[in-house]
Amino acid sequence: MPERKLTKRNIDDIEPAQRDEFYWDDEVPGFGLKVTPAGSFVFVFQYRMGGRGTKTKRWTIGRYGPLTPEQARKEAKRLSALVSQGTDPVADKQERARVERTKGFAAYVETFAGGYLESEWGSSWKQAKGNLDRHVVPILGDRALPAIGAEHINEVLDALRSRPGLQRSVWAVLSSLFRWAESRDDILRSPMAKIKPPAGAKARKRVLSPDELTAVWRASYQLDDPRGALVRLLIITLQRRSEVAGMAWAEIDKQTGRWTIPAERSKNRHEHLVPLPALALAELDAIGWRTKGLVLPCSTGKTPVSNFSDTKAALDEAMRPILQELADNQADENGEERSEIEWKPWRFHDLRRTGTTNLQALGFPIEVTERVINHHQGGEASGIRGIYNLYEYLNEKTNALNAWSARLDSLIKKVPMPSNVVQLASARA
Repeated sequence: MPERKLTKRNIDDIEPAQRDEFYWDDEVPGFGLKVTPAGSFVFVFQYRMGGRGTKTKRWTIGRYGPLTPEQARKEAKRLSALVSQGTDPVADKQERARVERTKGFAAYVETFAGGYLESEWGSSWKQAKGNLDRHVVPILGDRALPAIGAEHINEVLDALRSRPGLQRSVWAVLSSLFRWAESRDDILRSPMAKIKPPAGAKARKRVLSPDELTAVWRASYQLDDPRGALVRLLIITLQRRSEVAGMAWAEIDKQTGRWTIPAERSKNRHEHLVPLPALALAELDAIGWRTKGLVLPCSTGKTPVSNFSDTKAALDEAMRPILQELADNQADENGEERSEIEWKPWRFHDLRRTGTTNLQALGFPIEVTERVINHHQGGEASGIRGIYNLYEYLNEKTNALNAWSARLDSLIKKVPMPSNVVQLASARA
């Protein structure tokens, strides 16, 4: 058959004959398409090791359909390069199979985390890695990466059907992993290519009531440090959990009362300036100012406070009697019969929504509240423009967080604090 470039249009025009036919590509020597009478279209690579006098060998690349001509041509070029270097693809396949056996999914997750996830996913990389470890590795285990197909991915996603938000998060990190693997030629094609993103969870609307917020604040004093301080700083600053937990003394300017979250620690990869109101500064006073290290370290002092689920469970346990007491007091004031409170589950992230909702109720526009919580998605900027962006809306953010702090202070003072706790705002003043 005459040589011509193998393209989708050319291949779709081919009709099966009464015997096997080969159509050779005019761009990559040895790259061709085998068409059988039964209608099978298979990409092949034909080569010799050692010149014309040696035996011709033929390598099956894969079927047309699952493979595009471009993907097959890419593989043929790789095989051709091996032959030109004196490497027999058959022997290379055996070696690659040995390597792939050691490159099981679980091991590859570690490679992916260190080579891509940590540097490209910002502060959310640890959560993404945790999702892989908890929800994907137990299913895919040591299965070789090239052997993972769409059916295996669907098995993972089907197991998370009752948790749509998590299901979508797992889909996102798997898509990223397999794109990265494909870009490194660790796999020929991603099994995620035909898997549509899950619908995801409905947007949460949970906002804590004044009584609930008061209960969270009071309950935080029943937690050991630094967990109690973490909870209070989450409420006061309205920043993300990982950002507050990883707060470093070097990020805080004591003279100006400003905290700069570096780009590598922020979720959207933008440096973020947080004006610290009196309540936040009082928390830092209570911890004890330093010039280096973490503000909220774990017991070793080397890593940020963690175990958030345990912290949340302890906080919930401490909150219940406080909420019941508040409800009983309100019933007594209104001359009503006391009743057991209805517990409404909440998450740490709901504190941010509660804060922004209150700020809007206090009259601050949405663009200011978005800047306060670093939801600004503007493009990257450097130099003078980058500095301008950092300080943009600084006065508005300062006013907003001061107003939020005053709102918190008024809630706190309405309820007696434990006798061994000094009112932080008053102490700062």
